[in-house]
Amino acid sequence: MSRFDHQWQKLTALARQAGDDRAVAAPYGFATRVVTRAASAPAVSPWAPFERFALRGLLVAAAFGMGAVAFNYAYLQAEAADEYAATDTVSELLDVS
Repeated sequence: MSRFDHQWQKLTALARQAGDDRAVAAPYGFATRVVTRAASAPAVSPWAPFERFALRGLLVAAAFGMGAVAFNYAYLQAEAADEYAATDTVSELLDVS
């Protein structure tokens, strides 16, 4: 007999000797309560720790973006006016003559 067969025979003999202990079974309705509690518990997302900071990060990034546009607004207007003057063909013709 192999080692597995010997261990299997010993295990089945012990299982036959074990009694049926229904007295220590779970109380009536226990499974229903467990399932109800598990279904009512909110599902935890693996991204939950990052979600707390996502909105804050978005607001900070938006503030920095608005600040960058505000600080460069005067420069952007002056540059646009210079480009318009440089591409104005009438002013170029009048400057040449």
